[in-house]
Amino acid sequence: MDDPEAAGLVTIRRFGDMSEALMAQGCLESAGIECFLADTNMGRVDWPLTRGMRLQVKADDAADALALLEQSASA
Repeated sequence: MDDPEAAGLVTIRRFGDMSEALMAQGCLESAGIECFLADTNMGRVDWPLTRGMRLQVKADDAADALALLEQSASA
């Protein structure tokens, strides 16, 4: 996927830590929300340029995904 925005993906969170990013991804996937981590390899190579890994979902799923992540963070 060359252009995530063209594919209808939006960034809902940025992570500076791989384990946090993978936990959030797993949370969404277990709820049936398809998601993607962008910039995982660039983060390892040139961290200051990427500003972290991006968790992306389809635009239609963004509100539900954010609510789910907020709910799991407060639990």
